[in-house]
Amino acid sequence: MSTYSGIERSIARLLGRFPLLKKFAKYSYSRLVYFKEKKRFKYKAVVDPVVYNVGHGASFFGYYDKSPENSQGLVLGLVSTQSTKKPPAKNPKIDFVVFGSDRKKILNISLCAYNWQQGCRGHWLTDDLFIVNDFDCERRRYVARVYSVARQSEVKMFDRPVQDSFSTDYFISLNYQRLMTLRPDYGYRNLPILNENNLKDLSGDGLWRVDYETGKEKLIVSLADICKIDPLPEFKQAVHKFNHVMISPDGNHFIFMHRYFIGKRRFDRLFLACSSTANVCVLSDRGMVSHCFWVDTKTVIGYLRGPEDVDAYWLIDIETKEFSRLPDNALQGYGDGHPHVYGDWFVTDTYPDKSRMQHLLICNWRTGEVKKLGEFFHGFDFEGECRCDLHPRFSPDGKRVFFDSVFTGQRQLYSMDVLL
Repeated sequence: MSTYSGIERSIARLLGRFPLLKKFAKYSYSRLVYFKEKKRFKYKAVVDPVVYNVGHGASFFGYYDKSPENSQGLVLGLVSTQSTKKPPAKNPKIDFVVFGSDRKKILNISLCAYNWQQGCRGHWLTDDLFIVNDFDCERRRYVARVYSVARQSEVKMFDRPVQDSFSTDYFISLNYQRLMTLRPDYGYRNLPILNENNLKDLSGDGLWRVDYETGKEKLIVSLADICKIDPLPEFKQAVHKFNHVMISPDGNHFIFMHRYFIGKRRFDRLFLACSSTANVCVLSDRGMVSHCFWVDTKTVIGYLRGPEDVDAYWLIDIETKEFSRLPDNALQGYGDGHPHVYGDWFVTDTYPDKSRMQHLLICNWRTGEVKKLGEFFHGFDFEGECRCDLHPRFSPDGKRVFFDSVFTGQRQLYSMDVLL
């Protein structure tokens, strides 16, 4: 396995202080080593993947924190006729599709608020209802729409876009215009980016809780609130945003990232909030938080900087705030990934290695056992915000793994059977 060595990762971490230099070094070095390490195959897997599509375009689902499948075998996905090797165009629509158990289209919706990394944040609320983000062209604002598969129509609309939801109880919203300004990978292009004065408004921006039944919304955590928690002098010069809200399985808590930028350099903090009282506390403030997921109602797993400044997969007890490594330091050497938990197992991925292969792995977070499901080629045509992380997600019954990949040269949504 031609992964990057500890020395190479240490150099990359040091270059993190100089983002432009790191970007140039990564661009040059990855191409240099590829010609030495490249493989003769585009993918290798324990089970052949099955593709979801309705034509000759690209298909994908989006982020790793939501399963595209419901308990009835219906699968959500997006289908695009535009090239996903370039950033999404400003206004052209995309098709949001519901696939039947035979992988044929049973519902098609046109939307115009999306990106290649998180799609339109579409996900199931029940086995019949799903929620998606869209742009209301008449009112010039981002909204969330709820559709019923049984009724084949929209049944609800909210004046705030969704980031994460707890069934048909409530959802958390954030400012996608701020995201577009500071991290276009996760933002939408329908509105102009924010100016400097807009970005300095921390008291009127943050996370909103939206009641599903009534549509009432409340700003429950502001950026100004967060900057008062363990404040640093550099907060005054930095620009700030929230991202990656994830609600706990029982709906009582949610985690989110506070990211702030000093020049081009990024710093991360991970927070825990009570969904009813909005009481907030810090879970991690060591400067780097990448990808997290709820293991259960009391535990979060994440790839982040932990004790002794070690970057790895860590388990965090939200009550004691204690960090623990996976047994036998499982997955050490693979680097960052996107974990999605089912029972005692989580599926995760890697970024392209020296041979441009992305590895798909499952790991038992209790025992440390690791199984490799496959490896998939990621060409240089997909870069930056147009990259295609595998973003693996379990099916609700844990029998399949869904992932996005470009090993054919086209972004596609796939599934694979898996035996735990």
